[in-house]
Amino acid sequence: MQQYNKQKFTTISDVHQYLDSVPMFQKQGLSAARFGLEGITALCEAIGNPQLKTEFIHVAGTNGKGSVCNLLHAVYKQAGYKTGLYTSPHLHRFSERFVVNGDEIRDDELLGFFKLHGDAVVSLQPTFFEISTAIAYWFFAEMNVDLAIVETGLGGRLDATNIIRPLLSVISSIGLDHTDVLGETIGEIAAEKAGIIKYEVPVVVGHLSDEALNVVINVAETKKAPLIRSSDLRPDWDSGRITLYENGKPQTYVTGFHQPVQRLNVAMARCVVKQLNRIFAVEEESFCKGLMNISANGAYKARFEKISSENEWYFDGAHNPEAFGHALELCNKLAGGRKKILVFSLMRDKLRQDLLSMLSTFDELYYFESNLNRAALYQEVSALIPETKRLNIEGWSAFHTRISSETPFILFSGSLYFYSRVVNLLHNSA
Repeated sequence: MQQYNKQKFTTISDVHQYLDSVPMFQKQGLSAARFGLEGITALCEAIGNPQLKTEFIHVAGTNGKGSVCNLLHAVYKQAGYKTGLYTSPHLHRFSERFVVNGDEIRDDELLGFFKLHGDAVVSLQPTFFEISTAIAYWFFAEMNVDLAIVETGLGGRLDATNIIRPLLSVISSIGLDHTDVLGETIGEIAAEKAGIIKYEVPVVVGHLSDEALNVVINVAETKKAPLIRSSDLRPDWDSGRITLYENGKPQTYVTGFHQPVQRLNVAMARCVVKQLNRIFAVEEESFCKGLMNISANGAYKARFEKISSENEWYFDGAHNPEAFGHALELCNKLAGGRKKILVFSLMRDKLRQDLLSMLSTFDELYYFESNLNRAALYQEVSALIPETKRLNIEGWSAFHTRISSETPFILFSGSLYFYSRVVNLLHNSA
């Protein structure tokens, strides 16, 4: 390998300029992805295999995996452990992907990675997600974290994160999403997600259909991996109060969550904590405080987050039928008799009839066309839902003025990639 040219990465601007030059799945789609472990394995070997120096929890799933990761990060941090968190995609900044005890990676730390390992990155030409994953493993090793929570990117079996041997795996849910990559049936997708299960490593599963659960059980049995069903805790919901039943006894947790679906994520987090308690002990008080801290504002970023202090305007990154169904249920409950407006933006691969059919419950539909290569065009959406109106930056001011005076219930949704655009538009309109 050629000697690293230290002039190439001398400032953080050099790093971001390089990262901007690497194709991203969120912008270009499948042409920017590589499904397989060869690339990430070669890159991690070149930088010293940092993934071997940290204890991990590995989380996959169609929906809920990000929430489970954030819950676990909050609980273990509250319990006093130095805890890492790796999630994707980022909403505003690349550094959001890499967190230790609530703090994102600093610019000097990110620059330090490229000063040390820029030669490997440039010469091996990894994908954007492979670079991101390698940075995460390096950062956690450098920070000497006690435990790191890692969210898969896409699928599981061939996902770049899947070169670790975790203490425990989690499969949060399995639905029809990314069918062009993971398979066209629940069973095929389940097999890909179950690819994160390791030999004799316990796996916690969320609320899965019978078809998905049978696949996961078969994989777990083959790998002699103990399987823990979070549904055994019979998670219940009552206006933010989540009740779990352990050994038949109810335990109720007071949270700031708005979304009933969070009961499922809390149940999975509870199963993980109980399973790992002999290695990473968590007192009941720490679990309760961690849960309350993460839910204090009622939502995670972009997960049914209230984005206006004066109005009932929310953002939810739901982009598949299962997730949007949960969001829609909450919309109907919160909106009451008010007019409901949906402003949405979709990637082209999400133009599924079962998702679009749910949109008819809104009184007004507006489509905001993204400039990403993957994004669906307004013409494509309006051909399927003729009542959809176009909304763009030029028309935003007039739209914002009207809705501010009418005070309807508004949901912005369809893609996590839409979040930063919405937040910036609202900020500039304030």
